Amino acid sequence: MSEDHGLVTVVIRDGQACRLGASLDTDTALTLIAVASEDPSCWEDLVGYWPRYRTPVVCEFFDSLPMVAADPEAAWGAISESDAWVLIDLGGKRIVTGGDFQPVGRDAAFAMVVDEDDRQHCPLSVHLPPWWELHEQADTAVFGQPRLAPIRRPEVNREVLFGEPLLAGLASRVLEIVRSERWASRDVDSQRSHYPFTIEVHRDWLMTPREDLGGLMPRQMLHGAHQWIDGLVWAQRLRFEDGGEIIAAPDEVAGYETAPMGGEEMVIYFDLCRELISASWSWCEDEETKRRIAAGENCQPALVGFLSGVKADWLASPFEGGSPPGFIIECSRRRVPRGSDVPIVGMSEREVEQHVDDCDCPICEMMAEGMFGVGFTSLDGHHLELDEEFAFSMHETREAWEQQQREFEEMSMAIDCRQAESEAVGENEPDEFASVWSGVASDEPLPGDTRGHLKLAFLLAEIVSALVSRDASREDIRRLNALFADFRTCDAAERAPSGRRLGDQLDALAERYPELIPRVADFRSRIDECVRSPMAEDDLE
Repeated sequence: MSEDHGLVTVVIRDGQACRLGASLDTDTALTLIAVASEDPSCWEDLVGYWPRYRTPVVCEFFDSLPMVAADPEAAWGAISESDAWVLIDLGGKRIVTGGDFQPVGRDAAFAMVVDEDDRQHCPLSVHLPPWWELHEQADTAVFGQPRLAPIRRPEVNREVLFGEPLLAGLASRVLEIVRSERWASRDVDSQRSHYPFTIEVHRDWLMTPREDLGGLMPRQMLHGAHQWIDGLVWAQRLRFEDGGEIIAAPDEVAGYETAPMGGEEMVIYFDLCRELISASWSWCEDEETKRRIAAGENCQPALVGFLSGVKADWLASPFEGGSPPGFIIECSRRRVPRGSDVPIVGMSEREVEQHVDDCDCPICEMMAEGMFGVGFTSLDGHHLELDEEFAFSMHETREAWEQQQREFEEMSMAIDCRQAESEAVGENEPDEFASVWSGVASDEPLPGDTRGHLKLAFLLAEIVSALVSRDASREDIRRLNALFADFRTCDAAERAPSGRRLGDQLDALAERYPELIPRVADFRSRIDECVRSPMAEDDLE
């Protein structure tokens, strides 16, 4: 990693015990700092996390590191005599470096290997948790000083958030609303008649302090670590893209059960709550349930039992056509990205393939063929902001959420203003020279699309979409996609006849659907251009 080949003294403090590495190389010292990104609490945690950060320039096994047990006085003495040193205090959640040891920073990335062509490999990422203190270029006097601030590590009580208290809390509030006059007077013909009640139940659950959470609100347990965990997940993706394995954080480390939530777990939690609330309304509208509620019976135990089954089924069922929520939560907690069919060391499941075999989209077909490499899936949580409620927002503080609302309002006003100005000068009149395509704004080639096939796929997708909207037969669409696939994959000798067959199919469709004529005409011209253009031999391989 570094041209500095000097030795570093490293001390790892675990409670009152110390481990001393009197003469470690810089790469090993830096890797140990990177491992601290995982918030280890003890020596055993370091052992478990080491594989996620190991590169070829350091020991394969953590136990092979030349570190020995030492009493604190011997450890501090070794540091005081060292030209470069690092202290990692696991219990105190802090790192102190001094002497000639290079500054690292809280968030950094390093290439641990540079090949003979000066290409960088083996990325090593440092993303220290927000509650860890970092003192660089420090004096040894820092050892005897207390932390600058108390350790504020978020702890999540998942037994409350996901267990019986969640189900009972939602059931109680739902039944209270169903027995109210507001429920009886709702517009039963409206598809959104449940919506305001759903918002109310969900908000009340998140924003009500609870004794079993030590007086905290459930919402407070969802926040405090998203950005940090996202950094750890991204670090694993960088390793994979460099040719390494994706390695899950171990689930037997100290504090795993109460570890902070990542962004994806929070998003899934939002959707789980909405699923349970929606199922509750359906359960309450059953005729037998209505009779029991009207008779004043205690329906909460039955509703809780019903919701328990709903939760189990939902967590194990595909989420938006992909992997089940239970797997997404585990990946978030184990701090790994989800790549289609990519194995994860330490986990038995994989992210399911993102594209189904019967998809009619030509872009999806190219993705399924692997043209774009491995597809990674993530949840950004944008829909948590759609209700315009702070309770559901990805923002931790109300101040940050209110700032976002102001920015959204300013952006909306600016768009409306530009639209009004355009209408005032007649800029919304149809342009006879405008592109016939809605999704392509430039004739420039796409980066990496040497043959132009990707751009053609985007254009063909518009044609397919128009055919679907006109209820064209599945056979016609599949034949069109098959001819395009043949054109993309044929050799140079077959390019011209393959292009003609594709063009003839497009012409036949345009005769039946005249609104396609402008797009088909332009697409055919692009096919002809591809046929005429020279293509390097290595592009054909």
